[in-house]
Amino acid sequence: MKLLLLFTLILNTIVFPQSFDKETIKKSRDYYYGEASSENGKEAEDIALSRLTKQISVTVSSSFERTLNETTEDLQETVQDILKTYSTATLKNVETIKNSNGGVVDVFMYISKKEVEKIFAERKKLIFNIFISAGEYERNNNYAGAIKNYYFALLLLNSIPEQNIVYENINFTTEIPKKINDIIANTKFYLKKDTKLNDKERELVFDVSVFDKKANLLDFSFWDGLNQVNVQVMDGEALFNLVGSSIKFDRLDVSIKYSYYECRNEISTVGDLWNVVQKPSFKNTKQVLLKITNEEERKTDITSIKKDEKTTNTKNEVNENITPQKFTGSRTINLSNKDNCNVLSEIAKQTEKIISVLEKGNISEVKKQFGDDPFLQDKVTKMLKFNKLKIAAGEINAEVNKTYEGWELRKIRIINSYSSINKQAPEYMVLDFDDKGKIYDINFGIMDNLYTDFVEQGIYGNDWGNRQVIVKFVEKYRTAYLSRNIEMLDSLFADEAVIIVGRVLKKTKIKDMYKYTKLNDEQPDVRYMQYTKDEYLKNQSRLFANQKDIYLGYNSFKIMKKNKQDNVYGLSMRQYYQSTTYSDEGYLFLLVDFNKEKPQIYIRSWQPQEWSDAALIKLSNFNLNQ
Repeated sequence: MKLLLLFTLILNTIVFPQSFDKETIKKSRDYYYGEASSENGKEAEDIALSRLTKQISVTVSSSFERTLNETTEDLQETVQDILKTYSTATLKNVETIKNSNGGVVDVFMYISKKEVEKIFAERKKLIFNIFISAGEYERNNNYAGAIKNYYFALLLLNSIPEQNIVYENINFTTEIPKKINDIIANTKFYLKKDTKLNDKERELVFDVSVFDKKANLLDFSFWDGLNQVNVQVMDGEALFNLVGSSIKFDRLDVSIKYSYYECRNEISTVGDLWNVVQKPSFKNTKQVLLKITNEEERKTDITSIKKDEKTTNTKNEVNENITPQKFTGSRTINLSNKDNCNVLSEIAKQTEKIISVLEKGNISEVKKQFGDDPFLQDKVTKMLKFNKLKIAAGEINAEVNKTYEGWELRKIRIINSYSSINKQAPEYMVLDFDDKGKIYDINFGIMDNLYTDFVEQGIYGNDWGNRQVIVKFVEKYRTAYLSRNIEMLDSLFADEAVIIVGRVLKKTKIKDMYKYTKLNDEQPDVRYMQYTKDEYLKNQSRLFANQKDIYLGYNSFKIMKKNKQDNVYGLSMRQYYQSTTYSDEGYLFLLVDFNKEKPQIYIRSWQPQEWSDAALIKLSNFNLNQ
């Protein structure tokens, strides 16, 4: 029935004159066909379509036999299930002959075999696009995104009735498994810090590299004696805790993640195929000794982790001649002060105050310290409640930077824990201060390698001030999810323009400043953005209320400047969302205008589970409407 509904919704049906020779079609070897009769015309169409599809499956079953014969008892049924996953948008020429006789409707449907071959060609094109996307992730050292997309592409290969699949001179049959195996084989873990926090908890810090380069993103798991614990590598570092009996471990059996079951529906075809075709498996387990590894020992294994020369040089330029400011309270805080902050001592005091509150993790302590600021009290309370955050052990090394409204303190290392999804997520915490050094906001920061890239772009384009505002907004936006602030999300997706400076988002009545133009037929109509908002927010409200744990991260994050309109930027993010019982992934696009007194968002677009690059809303879709 799923297949019938899908076909009838999309395919273009051509009704031919009754005199058209059906028998010629039946005798021809160039067509697939199906026919049926019923008093109900729609029923007759559905049956005829079902019989046409069955005929296709019988014909191609032998081509799938080698791939599927070890995994299925009913080959033909499995092939039919595979055929259901193909988009009927490629079946443009399904043709129909209808006759009515004595209240009975006769329906005859047929399609050229060449048209059927096109659906397999389209699947190869999809695999190619996913493969290219995986390669881009790999070049950016985002090995989580790379290995996930390689795996999805490999799974899609099993839905094509060929033994050796080549497209654009790439042999996918051999190349994709090689890519996955190479990433796993070249992943290395080096323990650099091991801290016993108490009798029941131990904190570990690993340097993690792939191909001798730091892994900006990589997912792995290990068994702690009771549960499979999921850990995310960020900026080349894995920070996580051992609890209970696992604090006595002297080694870990680490499994590199590659299958990403919870993300299968981000590409609808992958989700449809997940339980139909054979899922590839890889040897992905490594035994890691819990022994501190010094640099000399590392060199005996591999050459030292290679660094991005461009990134390293830029950082040195930005931070040259900086003497860290050191303050000691509940713990030692080293502050890099490149912008000559004149309220550094006050920032240090405020920082020690918030650190003390977070270390205690006591809601009553939050009220005691921030009772005079309802905004901060509510936000810190929710961050503690929903994320179980802990500050990483040892000294705190952070940066103090000038911002639009004052100062920020960036890169306090923390660990968020989500027990129902068995996930430990390393994070950076960012504190915002006014020009007098008083704290007024707190958020989860973006990855350091992304931040560094945006600084580099800002230096090159002489517009870091604008890019910094966008970065800080994204951090507020992500924190709104992790602290379940539906009011902030409502502001983001409101019809009015949204002012993004300050700790609270504000709305204006200015709207319709930018004209939307479709660039191709795959892109949505302008009404799409309006219609999806309410549904999206209602869904989020239900999830916030019913999920024990919620985690939100980014697979990609780009800031683009519009060439012909000064101070207009596009922000494109692919975000993934994981909760106790639900996972989701999609693209968020924002258009930000800095031409007013305060920066404003005019366009907000959410495209759930959208993969096709051609379908994505981009900065080039919009022009200023004078």
